[in-house]
Amino acid sequence: MKRQAGLLAAAAIGAAVLHGIAAHHLAGLDPIAAMLTRPDPGVVAAAVGVAAARLFLYLVAPAWATHLAVTSLARAIATAWARR
Repeated sequence: MKRQAGLLAAAAIGAAVLHGIAAHHLAGLDPIAAMLTRPDPGVVAAAVGVAAARLFLYLVAPAWATHLAVTSLARAIATAWARR
């Protein structure tokens, strides 16, 4: 269980770092104008990175953490009942 929690923390930190770097890259320019005037692969990659990181941080990470908590609680209850 500790390994799964560590993996969740590492994934969340990685997504946060990706979000920070990509958002910093996009903050210096107008991404829509940059994609329309001169197609820059860096702008597209940064936009995809921000979108993917936000989806992970807003949807996947909370669900994963809830799953870990419920699984942990279920194991604790099962262990308590087995000791009776």
